[in-house]
Amino acid sequence: MSTESVIPYDLVATKMNYWYNCIKNNRSAAAEKAKAEVEQEIKVMEENQDALVYFSLLEFRHQLMLEELYPGSEIKIDKHYKKLKEAKGSQDLYGMLEYYYQFFMGMYHFRQKELVLSLNYYRKAELEIEAIEGDNTEKAEFYFKMAEVYYHMKQTYFSMNYAKRAYAIYKEEPTYGNRRVHCQFVIAGNCLDNMHIEEALKHAKQALEDAEKFGENYLIRKALFNIGVCYTNLEEFDKSSEFYLKSLDILEPKNDEFTARALYLLAYTKARQNDLRSSKKFYEKSLKLAQQNNIAETLATLKIVKGIYLDSDLDLVREAFEFFEEKKLYPDMEWYGVCIGDTLTEQGEIRGANEFYRKAIEARKQIRRGDFLNEI
Repeated sequence: MSTESVIPYDLVATKMNYWYNCIKNNRSAAAEKAKAEVEQEIKVMEENQDALVYFSLLEFRHQLMLEELYPGSEIKIDKHYKKLKEAKGSQDLYGMLEYYYQFFMGMYHFRQKELVLSLNYYRKAELEIEAIEGDNTEKAEFYFKMAEVYYHMKQTYFSMNYAKRAYAIYKEEPTYGNRRVHCQFVIAGNCLDNMHIEEALKHAKQALEDAEKFGENYLIRKALFNIGVCYTNLEEFDKSSEFYLKSLDILEPKNDEFTARALYLLAYTKARQNDLRSSKKFYEKSLKLAQQNNIAETLATLKIVKGIYLDSDLDLVREAFEFFEEKKLYPDMEWYGVCIGDTLTEQGEIRGANEFYRKAIEARKQIRRGDFLNEI
């Protein structure tokens, strides 16, 4: 290779920074174009190991974006995960590269629903975040991901704190409107967990209004779904069904995981209304999708609908709770434990009701102790 044809690594790094900004904004078409350009330029780039590591990290982050936007597609994220682990090997990374490695690994394990492992990586990334000098949007991205994982662990105050910090930064960045919507989703979810349901509904409706301005189907669909969840918590089941069905009307981008969950909640909602015929119809549709795509969490929750409402088989429900416990999904154990206890009480099954109330109490103890947050 002649020296005249060699591209300075810092010019390629600048293009990689643009690529990363496209990824963070979920601009998949622009990200694909930038990725293709970087792939060509890196072949004739002057040798620089840090730039090559940065490329490997962004390649992995690119796949995480695609999996988030198009779950259930032919994207083989595990292959890219192994490739990145091999690329790092025993190499020591410092500063920004160490931050990105820990951060992206946390995102990967979050997608795998390995929340404890995800948080462990995020905590390590937080130790390096000061290496991201002068880039507030990157800090906002990190704060949002922390808010997200703490929300799923039902560590409400931690989650709300990080979500508000992220939102305050995104509010000053007009090109990050989609991230403002995501922050609204997390804030609404935390309000639900604190039983501030009307406040949650307000944030969910604001998220829908903002999502419609941006015209992003996947955001509109999720916002409609979240409004449905709020109405489910208010036990306004006709309204919740209306919003779940509206969310299912948005077919693109394809997301079988989302569809299976929305169909499950329709099955649950209809069962709560004692419309068992409709419940069974939605149950069967959800089950088919969940089995085809091996969606473990939805398969577990479907056992609750079948075991409580369709077949009266508490052993199925116990299997679902074994899954929750194995995956340390204590928030799900608590919520479903109370709902099932209430339903069994209404059915006169006092012994069964007490069993699941106890499971809910034990889950609440685990959440309050936060033991599962400290498993390093």
